[in-house]
Amino acid sequence: MRHILVFAKTPHAKTPYDRWLAGSGIVPVVVTTSEYAEGYSHLPHVHAFDRYDTNQLVEKTALRLAREFAVEAVFARAEADVVRAARLRELLGLPGQHTASALAFRDKVVMKDHLASGPVDVPAYRLLESAYTALDFVAEHGYPVVIKPVSESGSLGAAVIRDEAELDAYLASPWQGTSEIEVFVPGQMYHVDGLVAGGEVVFVHPFRYLNDCLSFRSNDWVANLPLTPQDPLYDRLVKAARAVLAELPTPPQTAFHAEFWITPDDRLVFCEIASRTGGGMISAMVRHAFGIDLDKEWLYAECGLPSTVDTSRYRPAGALCIPPRNGVLEQLPTAAEQPGCVREEMFTGAVGQEFHGGVKSGLFLAGYVVDGDSEEDVAANLERVAGWFSDNSRWRPAHSSGGIA
Repeated sequence: MRHILVFAKTPHAKTPYDRWLAGSGIVPVVVTTSEYAEGYSHLPHVHAFDRYDTNQLVEKTALRLAREFAVEAVFARAEADVVRAARLRELLGLPGQHTASALAFRDKVVMKDHLASGPVDVPAYRLLESAYTALDFVAEHGYPVVIKPVSESGSLGAAVIRDEAELDAYLASPWQGTSEIEVFVPGQMYHVDGLVAGGEVVFVHPFRYLNDCLSFRSNDWVANLPLTPQDPLYDRLVKAARAVLAELPTPPQTAFHAEFWITPDDRLVFCEIASRTGGGMISAMVRHAFGIDLDKEWLYAECGLPSTVDTSRYRPAGALCIPPRNGVLEQLPTAAEQPGCVREEMFTGAVGQEFHGGVKSGLFLAGYVVDGDSEEDVAANLERVAGWFSDNSRWRPAHSSGGIA
């Protein structure tokens, strides 16, 4: 029997590793969070942890299990696991992404250091070591600027600083740890998602955001919609993503999620890239639109299993993520009421639960995959489903015993 170690920071319903590997002779040894442990409890080797992201017993246990079962590979799809999985592979001499590559895809400053002299436009940036760095950078480049942690995902902790008063407010707040400062880039944001297997890009496709990835800040929804090959930006974005992958120490097997701006003066500017599948409902959208499960195919590539990627299939589909509001959720829409364009839904909360608004762009209360006859039809349906959800959910203030927020 062969074994693979899996860092599983996702529910079993989303990543059923045992079902994906059924018949392969490979058994997953799972390290997961206490929150998701029950979903994996039917498997023979499952170890769950509280405070999963920062609990260093995760690493200790993973090393012990990897040695005990002589695992052939290590799989990790979550941002929090990218570096810890890379270090484990390196320690054990296992194939896959090692630490230098993981840091290049995880640390935004290391990432941009690799790309700064390459063919894709990168905004001016600097490691934010202290308040002096921020003041020096603003003196050189002016406002607005963006300050964000070097290794968070989903726009978590990002701050747009538009003037001196906002900079003062940022500097007066508690120190956020290692961050970067960069010039603010205006424009529409796009993302490119894909899969590298055997050192080759076997799937790549660009998407546009409806609203944007900071919409969660105002508790507003964000959606993703594939571009058609006829779109004038399609080839530019694909070419840019390939160029970025070529400049970085890209591992031979990985999913990737890259973000770019198209500025008002039509420049294509790099934002960031991750060596993982996109968050939110992006993987589900790709599965419905292209018939490709990126997480499963990435797992197969790490295990040396044959690929089932078929890039010939396509049907218009989009992804919608709706963040929670501030308050207690009193009512969710029912599946029986939902518009006929909904192909898949996912809830991450329950009635009676208290929320404090959006936290990051990849986290949501309700997620939907929506289809339609064309991209324009899908875009209209995404807005329709967002409105329907708003009309059919009910909230009350956290301090109240009743009523509607």
